[in-house]
Amino acid sequence: MNIIVYDIEIAKAIQGRNEKKIKGIEYCGGWRDFENMGIACLCAYQYDQKRYRVFMEDNMTEFLEMANYSDMVVGFNSHNFDNQLILAEFGFDLTDKTFDILREIWKAEGLDADIFNMSTHGGYGLDDMCRANFNTQKTGHGRLAPIDFQQGKYGSVIDYCLQDVALTKSLMDKILKKGFLTSPKTPGKSIPIEFKWTTE
Repeated sequence: MNIIVYDIEIAKAIQGRNEKKIKGIEYCGGWRDFENMGIACLCAYQYDQKRYRVFMEDNMTEFLEMANYSDMVVGFNSHNFDNQLILAEFGFDLTDKTFDILREIWKAEGLDADIFNMSTHGGYGLDDMCRANFNTQKTGHGRLAPIDFQQGKYGSVIDYCLQDVALTKSLMDKILKKGFLTSPKTPGKSIPIEFKWTTE
């Protein structure tokens, strides 16, 4: 099975609550403004090649080709975010081949996978899951990536995006090997993740 793991960093910043806009920085309309946020970079891992890849404006079509021929595309909150950005930017729908780890966690915990409620769905973020499972964590925050990107700090943005892909891959590796993830909200509790995939 040809599996890829991917993550996106956006190009335009998002103004946080009670934050002032930074002079010289372009902003989009918020976390659902997929038509205007743009892509700073996209990073991916190919299981069959055992290879990390970086995609930006000059080679983004290579990712679309790779995703088109993959059997499964893995992400973390990709159904509601990364996939929607790919759809808005390129008209390319990844829904039918997506395995979104966050949605699978919510479903395993008996939560609605489509309606987010902070009191019930919060606490299962990538940072939370990786701390609980591997005692590792993210190297930054995605909301800062577009600011770094617009300031020309491309290496920092790529490094951060690659780290998120590596963390997501670690969770996927554990799912493939053990069939569960450790809960970040209930110490010692295992969250069974049902992994079924066909290429029919």
